[in-house]
Amino acid sequence: MKKILLPLLAIVALIAACVPSVNPFYTDKDVITDARLAGTWLEDEDKDSPASWKFETATNHSYAVVLTEDKGKTGKFEGHLFKLGAELFLDLTPTECEYATNQAGTVSTAMIPGHLLLRMKFTEKKLSLAFCDPEWVKTFLEKNPTAIAHRKVDGSIILTAETAALQTFVLKHLAEGELFGKAGDYQRAAAK
Repeated sequence: MKKILLPLLAIVALIAACVPSVNPFYTDKDVITDARLAGTWLEDEDKDSPASWKFETATNHSYAVVLTEDKGKTGKFEGHLFKLGAELFLDLTPTECEYATNQAGTVSTAMIPGHLLLRMKFTEKKLSLAFCDPEWVKTFLEKNPTAIAHRKVDGSIILTAETAALQTFVLKHLAEGELFGKAGDYQRAAAK
């Protein structure tokens, strides 16, 4: 039972810490690639055990992304860099999820790869990434329940709107203290 429960708790924790969407935040016409993004970026704030983001350009206008967090925990994603107006964003979907080996296959078929949205700013040497702020989203939608299509799952929000509605909502709430939390800053890792 413990082997089944731990992966499910991890998924619930991830959903609670982010604001996933069942639909992408981008359309094909919004997607761009930028050679400056490729490579490894290390977190500025934690010098002892920095988180890192590794971006490799893929052939389908996407990036293979590996996030390494505290104590070497990793996550693999497909990332789409895209532009809305003058703003840059990154849409991430997981490419690997590990489930308990004794878990019924039906459980894993019910798990969908949600889209996570990050706001980006970068130069040759600095990358800033900001996730959507789940507390802001939850509070906003409690006051404005029809602002964007969504569902509540165990107290967390999952966006269910179509891409066009998602984009309108994102662009409407770019001000400081709204949709996106505080950005984390990353420096390009030195080439080995």
